[in-house]
Amino acid sequence: MIDTQEMFGRLGVSVRNAVQRIGNGSVVTQKDIDKALREIRIALLEADVALPVIKTFLQKVQDQALGRNLVKSLYPDQLISKIVYDEMLALVNNDPVHWARRSSILVMGLQGSGKTTLCGKLAFMFKAQNISTLLVSLDPYRPAAQSQLAVIGNSIGVDVLPVVEEDVYTTAKRALSKTPFYDHIIFDTAGRLHVDKELMEELVQLQNIIRAKENLLVCDSLIGQSITEVSKSFSKLTLNGIALSKLDANHKAGVILSLKSLLDLPIKFLGTGEKPQDFMQWDAKRIVNRILDQGDIAELVHKTTQLLSHETHAQQLSRIQKGIFTLDDLIVQMDAMQKMGGLSSILKLIPGMGAILESLQNKDTSFKKEKAILSSMTVKERKDPKILDASRKKRIARGSGTTVQDVNQLLTRFGEMKKMFGKFSK
Repeated sequence: MIDTQEMFGRLGVSVRNAVQRIGNGSVVTQKDIDKALREIRIALLEADVALPVIKTFLQKVQDQALGRNLVKSLYPDQLISKIVYDEMLALVNNDPVHWARRSSILVMGLQGSGKTTLCGKLAFMFKAQNISTLLVSLDPYRPAAQSQLAVIGNSIGVDVLPVVEEDVYTTAKRALSKTPFYDHIIFDTAGRLHVDKELMEELVQLQNIIRAKENLLVCDSLIGQSITEVSKSFSKLTLNGIALSKLDANHKAGVILSLKSLLDLPIKFLGTGEKPQDFMQWDAKRIVNRILDQGDIAELVHKTTQLLSHETHAQQLSRIQKGIFTLDDLIVQMDAMQKMGGLSSILKLIPGMGAILESLQNKDTSFKKEKAILSSMTVKERKDPKILDASRKKRIARGSGTTVQDVNQLLTRFGEMKKMFGKFSK
């Protein structure tokens, strides 16, 4: 699953640096504004934000900032940072999604935008919330499209409407007859080409038949500046939200910051990887917080809770409380850290930590080295490190592709951790 901080990395660093270079006078001057906005403009362009969106955004920041007296205890850079935050939030903010039961969801988009995969992720999300869902393929044109949806449904344990030789309108009506038995019915439509008038007309008719509560347009994150052409292609349709897919394929954030303004539609979902769980509902505050290094405490709590709820980690916590901590326990802790995305991934969720991340870039690599050292030890050695004499350490270093010094450093760190956990148990 892609880390959204990774995707916004360069943009966030550039914006923060631009703001921090502003002086510390008592009033924000035109010189302050010009210097900051020039750098922010370059950062937004490099992130592939649409030019009309950049112009509007920067003008609003300038209008808000110029000539404002500083609030007591605020420096100019802090004031500009607050204005940039507010305007960026306004750029992408929308009301949270509330799903009505017994409703239909019509998923549309260009060919290759990832509609079918996204339908599966949406169904997987509902299943995790104990919401019953039926998946329906309305794509008889693409080879294997219907079987692809069936495979996805089977893999996540969600019902899929059986395929019958009939036109898409009859299939839609057959699916709607199942409405009393499911909370949601998700319709996966055929991919559209910009100039494919016949298939676009088919979509219009399907909308009239299904009358979906949610009409989602799926956009590939690689779409870039061509988004305006996409909006023209779907102008005849009723749309009330965007789902952005394939964020694992490109780390540029510009399409996210441009979509709502250009299409006048809210972003509702992000597909952030290949797995069914690599999917998140849009939360503008969390996204903007992470762009501007305000952290994402909600995500940090979510990741930690998921780990601590796991039986293995509950058992380890019980052992630590009793003063028991071995090298095998250290392996469990390192695995847990990696499951949370590594040390750098965790720090990115903590407000204000963005500036020190570069100095820690090699820490996740050292985790792998330490894991190799631990794996080269015998079970007996991990249970009782005191038996590790010079010859054993040489053998472990050879087996792990490291040095004896690396082995000693790991053992020193383990000893410090064991002392610390020993204090907790008292």
